[in-house]
Amino acid sequence: MSLTVPFMLHFEFKKSSRKCYESDKEFKPGDGFYSALLECDGGQSERRDYSTDQWEGPPEDCIGWWKSRVPELGKGRVYWAPKKILIAYFEHLQTSEHTADIAFVTGLLLMQKKILTQLDSDMGEATLELHCRSSNTTYPLAVVEISPKRLAAIQQELAEKLFVDQPMAGDMEGEESSGEVNSE
Repeated sequence: MSLTVPFMLHFEFKKSSRKCYESDKEFKPGDGFYSALLECDGGQSERRDYSTDQWEGPPEDCIGWWKSRVPELGKGRVYWAPKKILIAYFEHLQTSEHTADIAFVTGLLLMQKKILTQLDSDMGEATLELHCRSSNTTYPLAVVEISPKRLAAIQQELAEKLFVDQPMAGDMEGEESSGEVNSE
């Protein structure tokens, strides 16, 4: 059985704040920086960006991290964080019932980007069975009803945590597309 969720097809993502977590200094075009996705109290997560001179390695409770560069002005594109980070974040979300709605949206987005595929299963309409080909891992995903207001909040949270201004080199090899997401 396949689930069709038409309201999940078009997402609008905004770019990160482009400021160093430690120094609060704004990044300029061409600056390199590190992004870390951290597990915080209560099962919440947070993205922190660090300038290269402030980076001392991954912080404690780090789910994943990556290095980026601020693009030249006017490019107007937003890309996914590395696939391994997206999967690690999805797995992290599934560890708490308080993040079931975010896990559901993240799972659908990973399906949309063909990182996860939906399997035909006998799990019922309340649960999807998703599969990651690269790790040969299967994930049960609870289907959650989400109000339009909550959906907008989740989109904003995902944009702040998981999207970057440039494609990640390792993620582009052998793919049909670069993982680009339109930003308005």
